[in-house]
Amino acid sequence: MSDQHKALARRFLDEVFNEGRDDTIDELIGADYVDHSAPPGQPPGPDGARSISAVFRTAFPDLQVDVHEMVAERDLVAIRATFSGTSRGPLMGAPPTGNPVALTSMVFLRLRDGQIVERWEQADLLGLMLQLGIVQQGGASGESG
Repeated sequence: MSDQHKALARRFLDEVFNEGRDDTIDELIGADYVDHSAPPGQPPGPDGARSISAVFRTAFPDLQVDVHEMVAERDLVAIRATFSGTSRGPLMGAPPTGNPVALTSMVFLRLRDGQIVERWEQADLLGLMLQLGIVQQGGASGESG
């Protein structure tokens, strides 16, 4: 079963993020899907998955997900991946910069009956904000700005 779960998780990442095929969301995301890492206001279920996909595909139209590791046990799939693309649309209230970015991420997906029903993610959002110029890296310790 763990190979089937990994194949489903990889299909989700490839089709939704790498290929921009949101129709896959209706097939692979359960009606009771909960994204435990969702930003405030993100709806549950497939609509929530569709909204986060739209945010990132708008900000980074050339978005690609490279999976480095994938481990499955029971009903969980753990993924270590890098999301990369070029800033061409707004993100987190910041205008596009044209900068290439790489966002490292660790994601856990819980699957049931051939669908993703829960998601947890830890992503390097500070690194992303630095790459986009939303925040600036500070100087040496003790310096003030």
